[in-house]
Amino acid sequence: MSQLSAHSRSWVERLHRRSRRLIAVVTLLGLPAMYVWSSVWMTTSVPSLLWGPVTFLLIGCTLVGAFVLYRYVQGRADMPGRGLDERERQLRDRAWILSYQVLSVVVVLLAAVLAIPVLAFGRAVTIDATIATAAALCLGVLLPLLPAAALAWLEPDRLGDE
Repeated sequence: MSQLSAHSRSWVERLHRRSRRLIAVVTLLGLPAMYVWSSVWMTTSVPSLLWGPVTFLLIGCTLVGAFVLYRYVQGRADMPGRGLDERERQLRDRAWILSYQVLSVVVVLLAAVLAIPVLAFGRAVTIDATIATAAALCLGVLLPLLPAAALAWLEPDRLGDE
């Protein structure tokens, strides 16, 4: 890890843990929230003028957050991990473990949401093209982000950052 002074590092590199955690949560929830917002909006009388900006704001949360997270971790969440010291490798490994745990919880919750109507109420669950597309996009965008978000979540504040 390079020993840059606090003034020569970018604002992204100086983010405090609380800010990084907020960015990670907003980034990971932005895209799914956009799909929920869109599906709820279709059943209400909310004017179209409101639908577009809210939708783009939620997509923007994921997009901007992804850039900030990737800039913060600077490749330290990648699995080969060349050039990492022992502490950084341990943090990267913990981030991958946390990523798998988060992914496991999401998969179990989705399976429960799908299984309860089928098993408890005998209803058929239909996954149409809209839901399949939303799931594919969320998985395609958010899965690669999980290790970077987890590393940003776990990493302590750097010494000298006030």
